Amino acid sequence: MCVEIRDLDNGLGNIIIGREIVNEEELVDALKNHLTQDNDKLKKYKYSLTDYTGGTKFEVSTQKVEQIAKICESSSIANSEAIVAVVAEQDFMFGIARMWELLSDGTNWETMVFRNREDAEAWIKERVKQKYGIDDLTFS
Repeated sequence: MCVEIRDLDNGLGNIIIGREIVNEEELVDALKNHLTQDNDKLKKYKYSLTDYTGGTKFEVSTQKVEQIAKICESSSIANSEAIVAVVAEQDFMFGIARMWELLSDGTNWETMVFRNREDAEAWIKERVKQKYGIDDLTFS
């Protein structure tokens, strides 16, 4: 499986990891299964980190990016206050992530796309501390 989603920091956040070849159907299925199944879990999230640095190829069409944005918009009904960072080193992945960011404007999430994970984690830590007063995130 090239897309993995798991909870972090005792359910305060989650991580979406894309490895090797990130296939659009697998990504959509993983997001649907994780973001639409458990509203109580979604309500607890303060942040989400998506990391595509392990991806060697990103096979996601613009139509699927629109679908992913709609999935995110639906899940934001349960939690409209999340801090969301996406890490994409490669130019194509970065461009697709920025497209998602623009299309996900209806979520009310605070989003940012980064080129490296360290900057994304630092931003999440800063924003979660400012917004929620939580300053002990470990991303584990």
